[in-house]
Amino acid sequence: MIQTQQIYIYGRQPVYEALRSPHRVLQVFLADNASGKIIGRIRQLCQQQNIPLDTVPKNDLQKLVGPVVHQSVAALVEFQPFLSPGEWHYLIHEKPNPLILVADQIQDPHNLGAILRTSEITNVDCIILPQKGSAPLNATVAKTSTGALFYTRFYMAPSLEKLLLVLQENDFSVFATMPGAEKTIYDANFKEKTALIIGSEDKGVRKNLLHYCTEAVKIPQFGHVNSLNASVSAAIVLYEVIRQRHFT
Repeated sequence: MIQTQQIYIYGRQPVYEALRSPHRVLQVFLADNASGKIIGRIRQLCQQQNIPLDTVPKNDLQKLVGPVVHQSVAALVEFQPFLSPGEWHYLIHEKPNPLILVADQIQDPHNLGAILRTSEITNVDCIILPQKGSAPLNATVAKTSTGALFYTRFYMAPSLEKLLLVLQENDFSVFATMPGAEKTIYDANFKEKTALIIGSEDKGVRKNLLHYCTEAVKIPQFGHVNSLNASVSAAIVLYEVIRQRHFT
């Protein structure tokens, strides 16, 4: 059985998006000096959905979420971000030309949140996370993703190697992004069933995963620093997917 999880989140946009998403917001907290357009929308959504809304002193809100810039609002959210077995089966067996992103040990929650922000807007169907070595889906990820966390579906893989084999067996092209690849992302065909592996900034895609990839591709670089932020790399590749699928 897939379990739900509860997290406290903070920030105006993440709380607003959580209220608009299918997930359950259990309680919202506003600082007593909170004001503005989005705060008004948050109040309205709480009223429409019968969600408890507590007005608290600003210092109490800080104690609730810690030493962060909370923008005068926080919420307790119960959400279930992972695909069910039935949803996973549909994705890999039945959905036409799905797009999957494999986040290989992205341990920085800011990077992971930024990746979610791009993947949501580029219509990624699912993000694969390794069971070990990934940033948790927490308030920092929610804030950095500006709420995209609540529209993203995930699959937790005990073994990325086995998962990549399953994808290949189901006719996915599995691409690893790496600086030393011979082909660029502009040489690849992303129009059909596609899985993209994005590695961490310090290690890139792990070598043991390269054996399970259909092809390695690189992002052309012309400067002196041979490294892109993981979230920037993801954005560049995902928009090439969008270009191929919708503009060619």
